[in-house]
Amino acid sequence: MFDRKAYKQIAKKQLQGRYATPILILLFTMAVILVLNIPTFIQQARMYEAGGEYYTMMEGLGSLMGVSVILSLVSFFIIGVIEIADARFYIVMSRTTEKQTFGTYIKGFSLWLQGFLGMLWMFLWVFLWALLFYIPGIVKAYAYSQMFYILAEHPNVGVRKSMKLSMAITKGYKGDLFVMSLSFFGWALLSGLTFGILNFWLVPYMEMSFTNAYHALKAQALKTGTVTADDFGPTDPELPGAATTEANAENGSVE
Repeated sequence: MFDRKAYKQIAKKQLQGRYATPILILLFTMAVILVLNIPTFIQQARMYEAGGEYYTMMEGLGSLMGVSVILSLVSFFIIGVIEIADARFYIVMSRTTEKQTFGTYIKGFSLWLQGFLGMLWMFLWVFLWALLFYIPGIVKAYAYSQMFYILAEHPNVGVRKSMKLSMAITKGYKGDLFVMSLSFFGWALLSGLTFGILNFWLVPYMEMSFTNAYHALKAQALKTGTVTADDFGPTDPELPGAATTEANAENGSVE
């Protein structure tokens, strides 16, 4: 059973007194995104300064496209690393009661290759499905949504297999994940009214809630035999509770 209210309620308790580092991570992510967009802002400013000069504008447009292609590749790499570092950090948060430092988040950067390839592989398939119709692209995005959690917890599983495992554990629950996303929509609107300030509370709350959902989906899939512990391979030994997780995986019990 998918109990989004329970995952969200638990998330609130898990974050009590531990918001400092999640907020720091959010600020770091915002800074990275801003830096990535600086070249585009510069090119757009140059085109604006060109006034109505056609050839100058076309030259600027060609240059802008070149910059955009390079930035897209860089973005795949950086966003992929950030995604897997986020996933690893919140898995740690979900298994401990102690406050975590920014160093815990930085440790996730060691999984940069899994993050980059995971982002590239996920985008490729979501894009291909979206070419058919928009809705299948959304459905597949939820089917692949657990990839980074799986890669963060089981670094040796491989990108292609992590996608298959994500599809397996979300089978029958993609609609539930979608509804869970919608349940934060009201808060997102309120955040807009506060000029994004509310995001410093909302984003960690969402991240923690979806991490709890991942644990539940995985445990349910193990319990029903949809997947086995061998499918995932060994858990990252540096994660807290790794030994307990392996034992629970053997009998399909909830962590």
